[in-house]
This record gives sequence, C-alpha cells and structure tokens, in this order.
Amino acid sequence: MSDKRSKKRSQPEAEETKPAASEPVSPEARAKAEPAKEAVKEAVGEITTPEQAEQVAETVLDAAAGPTEREVREEAPAKPQPGEAVQTAAAAAPPGPEKASATLLTAAQQVAGSTGETREALEQALQAVLNPEQRGEREPELEQQRSLLREAILSRMKPYQKTDVRLFLAINHLPHNWLTNGIMTILTIAFNGGMAWLAGLFGAVLFNRRRHRRVFLQVAPPLWFATLIVEYPIKYYFRRRRPFIDIVQAITVGRKPGSYSFPSGHSAAAFAGAWLLSRHYPLLAPLWYVLAVLVAFSRIYLGVHYPGDVVTGSLLGTVLAEAMRRVIDAGDDCD
Repeated sequence: MSDKRSKKRSQPEAEETKPAASEPVSPEARAKAEPAKEAVKEAVGEITTPEQAEQVAETVLDAAAGPTEREVREEAPAKPQPGEAVQTAAAAAPPGPEKASATLLTAAQQVAGSTGETREALEQALQAVLNPEQRGEREPELEQQRSLLREAILSRMKPYQKTDVRLFLAINHLPHNWLTNGIMTILTIAFNGGMAWLAGLFGAVLFNRRRHRRVFLQVAPPLWFATLIVEYPIKYYFRRRRPFIDIVQAITVGRKPGSYSFPSGHSAAAFAGAWLLSRHYPLLAPLWYVLAVLVAFSRIYLGVHYPGDVVTGSLLGTVLAEAMRRVIDAGDDCD
C-alpha cells in the first residue's frame, strides 16, 4: 500500500491543486453543513492554552502529511450526511485538545471526501469558524483560539518559512474593501502572463508601426519565455502549496488559482516586462516598475502567494528575460 501511495504522489495531483473559488451554495446545502460548523466551533473552543494548541497542530499537521485528497475520496468517501458525521465525531471525543483534534480531522476528511456543492458548503462552514476574515466577518468569541492555533502552526515551521508566513499575514491582513479589492483584482487579471505589457505594445504598434514594431518583436519572446519557464518546470518542480491551503486566517479575494505557489508567475511576467520595456523606454522606467511592484503586491494582498514567491518570481523573471534577450540579440548580430 505504501509503495502504491508513493507512486501516486510522484505525479502531479491536479485535482488537489485546483480548489474552487468560494461560490454561493443553496440554503439546503448550507443547512446540512451547519452541524459541522457548530461542532468545529465548540471543539476549537476547547483550546485554552498554547500547549493544547501545539498538541492539536501536531496531530492535524501529521495527519495532513498522510493520504492525499484523491486517496481519501477513493478509499474513504464522505458520509451521506458529512455535517452530521463531524458532529458525531465531536460528541464521541473527550473534552480538551483531543476533542479539537478529532473534530478537525473528521471535518478535513469529510471535506476531502466530498465534491460539488456539498464540499463547498462544508468549506464555507469551516471557514466561518477558522477564518471568518475570509468572508469579511468577525468572530471575537474564538479570536484567542485561532491565534493560538496559528502560532502553533508557525512554531513547527523552519525559520525562513516562519518569516515568510509572518510577512504574508502582515500584508494579507491589511484593510480590504471593495475599492482595493477591485484594483488589485484588475491588476492581477490584466498582467496574467504579461498580457497588459503586450497589449500596450500592440496598441503602440497600431499607433506608430515604424517606431514600435521592432520593440514589440524584441520584448514579446523573452517575456513569454520567462513566464513559461517559471509557470511550468520551475513551479511544478517545487510544488509549494498556496497560502490559503496552509495558513489559518489567510484572506483570499476572488478565484483561487489551481497551480502551485512558488515562484509567482505574475511577478515574473511583471518584472520581466518592466526590465525589457525599461531598455527601450528608459524615461518611463519608474512607471514600469511601479506597475510591476503593484502586481507583485496584489498577489499577496489577494491571498494567493507568499512574499518569498513574489520576490523569487520577480528576480527569476528579470534574469530569464535578460538571458533570452541576449540570445536573441546574438542571433541578430550573426545575421
């Protein structure tokens, strides 16, 4: 069984890395998930000390390193009434950290074993308890318990991971409102794959073909090259999970990406474009880099990348774009 499981993990887990965006669910599905919400709320309330939080974090994180979601769905699918299954597990567990651990593990198993609207309703129910900020809500009743859990999870990380997570939380928990959410979402959509850079250059070509056509041809290939290298071989080599999967209280705005987290492809494309455009339009270099920084910042603000992801992506994008630019220039000189 362990060999079979090891082979499964050596392949990309496409299903597990494509979490759905938070979508509205029917009142019926929400009602069925309500027992899980109440059970988790009661169980988390059992955590009163840092030592208890450490015990719960250790149990839950060790279990998370076990079967993959696909294996859970295949070997132990969710109960017909997963919300009631979580409630039953909570009722059977002894008070204290054991109750919190058993309830959270059962809730995670029922989510992993569910699909469609049932899964979405369960996720939203658990989110309301463990991460109310995600839904723009406050739950002061369990604020201390969530803080204890977060610190317990952080304490199990390596120093550089801990620093990355703390920076993520500091930026990700800046005030969110409809205006800033909208601006950051527009930036992240526009610069996906560096499309905003290319669209702007294409518009410049239409306006003045003689002046800007050569710039377009010199910028597009290295920009695409840098973005593709980061998005596929590098990202799928490291396979770092997104913050909204790993961190309690990560705020995610908009659709959750289905790829891995490290490094940031958006940041790579943004800084590759800024670097390349600065060589052709140096007077506008501050504008290009302000846009690139905002794009990188938006990825943390929206809850889909760690600061380490965007810094590494920005550096890789610049280096790869410059390397490809030099290859192209050398080819032109040979001609």
